[in-house]
Amino acid sequence: MSTESNFPEDAPRLSEDATIWPRDAPDWLGWAVFVGPLAIYLGVGALVPSIWERVDLNLNVDQSSTVALVVAFARLCLIAVAVIWGLRWITKVFPLRVTPLSVVVGVIGGLIWIGLCRLNLESQLMTLLGLSPDWLGQRDAINPWVLFSDSSGLYAFLVARFALLVIAVPIAEELMLRGFLIRYLEDAAWESLPLERIGKTGLIAATAYGVLSHPSEWIAAAVWFTLVTLLMMRTKRFWDCVVAHSITNAMLGIYILWAHDWRLW
Repeated sequence: MSTESNFPEDAPRLSEDATIWPRDAPDWLGWAVFVGPLAIYLGVGALVPSIWERVDLNLNVDQSSTVALVVAFARLCLIAVAVIWGLRWITKVFPLRVTPLSVVVGVIGGLIWIGLCRLNLESQLMTLLGLSPDWLGQRDAINPWVLFSDSSGLYAFLVARFALLVIAVPIAEELMLRGFLIRYLEDAAWESLPLERIGKTGLIAATAYGVLSHPSEWIAAAVWFTLVTLLMMRTKRFWDCVVAHSITNAMLGIYILWAHDWRLW
């Protein structure tokens, strides 16, 4: 574990409802607990289709319902294992407590994200600048009703996709962003840094992360990630961010199925 710190030795390291990160924890533990779940999500999404394509040279992985189903369930199961394994350390720093404000922010955030994406401001701005909107990149844009020919595969995929969207991704992304990144940027001894010590650097870093990780929806991402970081600074509770993220994603998933707006999938 890192020992250098920008704060005095006798400064309080954690909020009153948390316990300290184990002093004898190995260096790799913090990375595995806080960065591991999101690394699994990204790694499975990249490795499974790549390996599958090399095994079956005639397969177009982007059009394979089997590959999509395996990726979704592999992500879900492996993230669940990683989070359950690391939960005892996560809750040492971030006790399982939430406030009602997280629900309010989650709903407002969902409305903002859907509303701004419907306006398609990013593509309009790129066109105004004489640039192609394709430069912003695109998501998988999977239409499950086209990809799956059988109902059992379709419903299995929808269950896995919604579980990822509403449970796994909010936990994995918030662990990396608020559990690791913004704390690491504030203090070298980030493992025990309380959220109340996060300042403007954390606010800027969280917003920048949202923009860079959601380039095709960067305006909505900038507003949403700023809003949730302000929630974190107000309540000082990590799980408030997870709940808000989960509610926003649930609203987004329902909207996608209702409007068939697969570019947001």
